Amino acid sequence: MVLKKKRNQEEEPGFWISFSDLMASILIIFIMLFVYKLVEYQANISQKEQQIQELTSTRVKIVKMLQEEFEKENIDINIDPNTGAIKLNESILFDTSKSELKKEGKDFAKKFIPIYVKILLGDKEVRSQLSQIIIEGHTDDVGSYMSNLRLSQERTLSVAKFLLDDEFNYKYKKDLQKYITLNGRSYSEPILDNKGKINRNASRRVEIKFRLKEEEILLQIQNKLETGK
Repeated sequence: MVLKKKRNQEEEPGFWISFSDLMASILIIFIMLFVYKLVEYQANISQKEQQIQELTSTRVKIVKMLQEEFEKENIDINIDPNTGAIKLNESILFDTSKSELKKEGKDFAKKFIPIYVKILLGDKEVRSQLSQIIIEGHTDDVGSYMSNLRLSQERTLSVAKFLLDDEFNYKYKKDLQKYITLNGRSYSEPILDNKGKINRNASRRVEIKFRLKEEEILLQIQNKLETGK
């Protein structure tokens, strides 16, 4: 009995040393996995930052080209310097609560649309990165959401019909059909004044904007992160 007890006492240190080695190995594995994930995460961040820089660079280029061409042709038009969105007030295109495009609206479209389409579809580099050309209708908050939704949708359809109609001819018109998208937004995106109140006159508008392929990818990534899918 004495010999057996003594033997157990001699074996115990070896057991604990082996257990310590095992725990140390597991810890090293965890550290290596953490470092790998950290490097992978940083690489993804760098890639996204590069995509954003490229996207911003392309958008800035397009906005600059549009501004220069419109200025050259003496066309006074509201272009968002950050997004490139063109905002057309209701009074230019439609009568109040109407969706039929006015003659003045058609004449104004004939001035700037050929230039707009030429820059987006005529420039090979820009066109290769273009995903959509979007026409969005917006209203003020007078009346119900659904009645304004219908009006905003009918107005975008009215603009699109004219842009693709036989009476309006310009270069790259057929190509435009591949990119054009229509959205009626009702009063979901009103324009506010400096006091935070809805500016109804400015809110009644049609916006023409473009979306780039890189932007589509970033939106998909964002949606996946938000939904977890």
